Amino acid sequence: MHPALPLALLLLPLAAALPASAQSLKTGEVLTQITVTPIAPPNPVLGADDRVHLAYELFVTNPSKNFITLDTVTAVDGEGRSLWALEGDALGALMQVYAGSGRTLAPGGTAIVFMDVTFARDAALPKAVAARISATRQAAGPDGKPTPLPKDAPLPANFTFTGGVTGIGKPAVVIAPPLRGTGWVAVNGCCDAITAHRGAVMAVNGTLRVPERFAIDWVKLDRSDRLFTGEAAKLGSYAYYGTPVHSVADGVVVNLYDDTGEQVPGAEAKGITPENLGGNMVVVDIGGGAYAFYAHLQRNSLKVKLGDRVKTGDVLGLLGNTGNSTAPHLHFHVMDGTSPLDANSLPYVFTRFTGAGVMADDTDDVFETGKPPKIDAKALAGPHRDQLPLNNQVVDFE
Repeated sequence: MHPALPLALLLLPLAAALPASAQSLKTGEVLTQITVTPIAPPNPVLGADDRVHLAYELFVTNPSKNFITLDTVTAVDGEGRSLWALEGDALGALMQVYAGSGRTLAPGGTAIVFMDVTFARDAALPKAVAARISATRQAAGPDGKPTPLPKDAPLPANFTFTGGVTGIGKPAVVIAPPLRGTGWVAVNGCCDAITAHRGAVMAVNGTLRVPERFAIDWVKLDRSDRLFTGEAAKLGSYAYYGTPVHSVADGVVVNLYDDTGEQVPGAEAKGITPENLGGNMVVVDIGGGAYAFYAHLQRNSLKVKLGDRVKTGDVLGLLGNTGNSTAPHLHFHVMDGTSPLDANSLPYVFTRFTGAGVMADDTDDVFETGKPPKIDAKALAGPHRDQLPLNNQVVDFE
């Protein structure tokens, strides 16, 4: 029996057979130290700005001992053509960093980049989109803070790569509005800012979900553009409290909850559990893998039960202030499953509505004192058909 040869000697013939240009990383391969993964594919939706939005999220992880700062994020098509880009402060405004600060991921840190790639109404959409990312590496100093890489570091401080490829999902479902009347405001709507809904990325059973990507909290201004008149803590001060909530499409009731009382407006919600986050609610299977979700309804106001078939326009219940709610409103969104949290959000467009302007972002006085908000009456104004109301848009439903 011959003694075993050293492994290095066994590999010599193989190494000699390789081309002289062989290397650990081939052309186009970049040692990034970060991973970039789309959480769920984007679904195109025509917004009230008459542009098609691809809203989606990139989950970025830094499983290294270096600090990584994202400098630019560019959405590109299959040919590498730029579709949309963020850099500097604009990028930072659309990032949630969970370990680090600004646009910098600490060692072991994670972040989410919120993408909103838009196209002209009639533009041909690519079959897939990817992210071209430029970033900067820094070492961790003795104090644990970022410091420039040493001159002899094996990796360059600055690098660029393309990853995070995702296909594009099916278009938005067309539905009727869930409410009637004038002065409704699309609070926490999509798409170009991190709102309470767009930023609501959560893990269920170990899987990341984006259940509220296109969710809207609907509140109503009166003829004086006030949200309430009288004491903010009284439900009766909100004239729209108890407004009928209508089914947006034909379907079957597949989930409901009707066992929690009203919260006090303006106060921190109490008694919240994973079961009653949405308060009293209804989920309707509207076909095609889409489910309509109506939340925060008044207790004992539900007009349906599990298994009931409903028609477009049927009253499902009354607008309330139950669950995780600090003011009367209807939380509405469409999703790809029956569970309001264990699902991904799907886009939708309303058959018709009229834009009456856009409310300014600074809304504290509106909810705390009832002071009329500043409204840009010309923004997104006029009739809309088969479009999604955008963040803080004031709309009339007839």
